[in-house]
Amino acid sequence: MKKFLSFALFAILTVCSLQAQSLDELKAKKADLEAKQAAEQAKADAFNGEIGDLKSQIEVLSGWQTGLTGLVGLNLGGSNNWVANANRNSSFSNMNLGVNAFANIIREKFFWRNTLVSNIGWQGLDNNTQDKTSGTGFLNDRNVDALIGTSLYGYRLNQDIAISALGDLNTSVFSFLKPGTFNVSLGATITPSKVPNLVIVIHPLSYQFAFSALDAVKSQSALGAKLKATYSYNLTDGITWSTNFGAFLPYNNERLPIQYNDFNSTTGEDVLIMDEATLFEYTWINTINIADVWKGIGIGFTYGIRGAKFEFPDIQTYNAIGFTYGF
Repeated sequence: MKKFLSFALFAILTVCSLQAQSLDELKAKKADLEAKQAAEQAKADAFNGEIGDLKSQIEVLSGWQTGLTGLVGLNLGGSNNWVANANRNSSFSNMNLGVNAFANIIREKFFWRNTLVSNIGWQGLDNNTQDKTSGTGFLNDRNVDALIGTSLYGYRLNQDIAISALGDLNTSVFSFLKPGTFNVSLGATITPSKVPNLVIVIHPLSYQFAFSALDAVKSQSALGAKLKATYSYNLTDGITWSTNFGAFLPYNNERLPIQYNDFNSTTGEDVLIMDEATLFEYTWINTINIADVWKGIGIGFTYGIRGAKFEFPDIQTYNAIGFTYGF
C-alpha cells in the first residue's frame, strides 16, 4: 500500500511539473509571437501612412477636388382647440436649406479654389386657423437669405506663398445684389504647408462695388484692401468645424449717404432712416458638422455674422440647424 501511494504521489508531481513546464513554454512562445507581430504591425502602419500620403498627393495632382454638403431643417406644428395655448387654433412652419460646396484644382505651381455658401430660410405663421385669412404665407416670408461665392487663383512663389487674384460675391439668392457686394482684388495668398487646411488672403489692391437695395440710393464703389481667411479642422472623429472670414477696408474714410428701413416699436411700423457710412464691411461664417449620424446623414449648424453699416447700422446675424448629407 505504501509503495502504491508513493508511486501515485510521484506520478502526480511529475504531471504537475510537466504541465507547469508546458504552460511556461506556451507563455514564452505567445510573448515571442506578440513581439514579432508588433514589429510587423509597425512596419505595416508605416507603409499604410506612406501609401495614404501618396494617395492624397495623387488625388491633388490628378484633377479637380469637389465636395457638396446640403443642410435641411424643418419644423412644423399647430394646435386645434388647445385651450392652454395663447392661440388655441394656430399653425406654424419653419424650413432652412443650406449648401456648402467647393471645387479646387491644386498643382505644384498654381491653384484655383472656388467656394459657394448659401442658406435660405422660410417661415409661416397663422395665429387663427378658424378665420378666413391664411396668415403669413410660407414661401413668401423668408427670414434667412444668404449667398456667398469666392474664386481664388494663385501662382506659387514657393510652397507657402503665392501671387493671387480673388473674386468675391456677397449677396442673397432672391434679392440678388439688392443689396450686395462684389469685390475684385490682387495680392498674396498664404497656404502654410504645416497647416494644410488654412488659406489666408492679403490683397492690398482691391476694388469693392456696393449695390443698394433702394432706388433712391445710388450704388457705391471704393478702392481698399481685401482680407480673407478660410480654415477647416476635425474636432474629433466625424465632427468638423469650418470657418470663413472676409473683410474689406476702404482706403478713404469718406462717409456716403445711405437709407434703410427700421422698425419703430412705438408705432409698430417701418420708418425710413437717413444716415451716412463708409464701405467698410466684414462677414464671418462658422459651420459645425457631425457626419454620418445615421446612414450618411449628419447634423449641421451654421452661424453667420456680418457688419456692413452701408446696408444696416447694427450687426447682422443668421443661424441654421438641420440634417446634412455630403456628396
